[in-house]
Amino acid sequence: MDVSQYLEIFIDETAEHIQNLSDNIMALENEPEDHDVINEIFRAAHSLKGMAGTMGFKRMQHLTHDMENVFQEVRNDKIKVNGDIIDVLFQCLDAIEGYLNIIKETSDEGTNDNEGIITALNGILSGGAVPAQKQEEKTDAKEEANGVAGQDAQAEHRKKYLNLPLTASDRDAIKLAEESGRKVFGFTVYIQKDCLLKAARAFLVFKAIEEFADIFIYSPNTQDIEDEKFDLDFSFFAAADKGEIEPMIAAAKLVSEIDEVIGEPVKYEMLEEAKQKEEKEAESQEEEKPVQNPPGMPNAPAVPAKVETAKASAAKGKTVNKPVANRTVRVDIEKLDALMNQVSELIIAKNSLVSISMSEEGGSPSSQSFHDQIEYLERITTGLHESVMKVRMVPIESVVAKFPRMIRDLSRKLNKKMELYMTGEDTELDRTVVDQIGDPLQHLLRNSADHGLEC
Repeated sequence: MDVSQYLEIFIDETAEHIQNLSDNIMALENEPEDHDVINEIFRAAHSLKGMAGTMGFKRMQHLTHDMENVFQEVRNDKIKVNGDIIDVLFQCLDAIEGYLNIIKETSDEGTNDNEGIITALNGILSGGAVPAQKQEEKTDAKEEANGVAGQDAQAEHRKKYLNLPLTASDRDAIKLAEESGRKVFGFTVYIQKDCLLKAARAFLVFKAIEEFADIFIYSPNTQDIEDEKFDLDFSFFAAADKGEIEPMIAAAKLVSEIDEVIGEPVKYEMLEEAKQKEEKEAESQEEEKPVQNPPGMPNAPAVPAKVETAKASAAKGKTVNKPVANRTVRVDIEKLDALMNQVSELIIAKNSLVSISMSEEGGSPSSQSFHDQIEYLERITTGLHESVMKVRMVPIESVVAKFPRMIRDLSRKLNKKMELYMTGEDTELDRTVVDQIGDPLQHLLRNSADHGLEC
């Protein structure tokens, strides 16, 4: 059965369940013995598991299944809720939201199994909660010992400047800089995931680097950076007559909300080697794919197709699957009923005008009747316009509901006692306004927590 037609419904309902879980876990932290809240969390986790399984998202299904198992034991009073369990549950929500974000972009859940969080949930079931972060560290150490992903390999993978889709003119510019005796440096900068003003941070990094060198290649380009059409990293090349890279990296790291700065002197030959290596990997992957000929056709020689590797796609900011770009608004049934009634009235008014125009054969219609129907039609169209505008209105609660969780996390991180009280969440605004108002409000709250409140 093709379930792709239900993807948008799945995305909307999953977002609602995530918010519902967040609200109830916050309530559970304050009232660990509240069985109504515990039952609500269990039902939401059960619903998420079923929805994910139906859509074929096995990783999300596995995670929510283990979360459901934990709350089954909590319901049976075999496990008592404490701060460590609450932390693991919030990490589960973050992981589920991560799956949802990937699904929105690619229609697929990705490849992250979240083994650390699943192990932490199983640790809770066995009688001792293991913080997911520590478990992930153990997993990483095991992988490194097995040679799966050592630190050196990870560092090389994060040097995205080595695999940028450079044009011929870009390569000529690097080669010309070398031949003129200048040093060329490659940089990849990673921004913190909770940064709200990515473009501003990027341009502050550029300003810091330009104190030492001239930047001449950007990826993405400056316009895309200004429009924030990039993820949490960007790369660039800079050239200088003299100097070392360490002061440049140190200056870039001084910019707030920068997570990591990776850079090194580069040579034209290094970029060529990286390009050739990437092309060989693409060719080897393509050769492993069997060529299937159409039925009834003789076997044709295998012709390597021009494919773009997943790595190259990521470097160019592309995704393999089609993103789920449609935006929806959930409408109260009473608003739809009012809209339908006004459309029915509009049809009646139209029929009345037609009837008046044809009432006198060969003559003109009654002017008074015609005038009355025009006024009636005007009232209907005005009401119809107001109803359509109301359909676009959504409660601001959809934006502000995530703020209590954010303040809770900041309180623990900053070691400050904070609690957020909100009123007027049912205030309705146009959907486009609601979409834009969330980030500025979040930024104001974070600044208040960071700088406005003393310990």
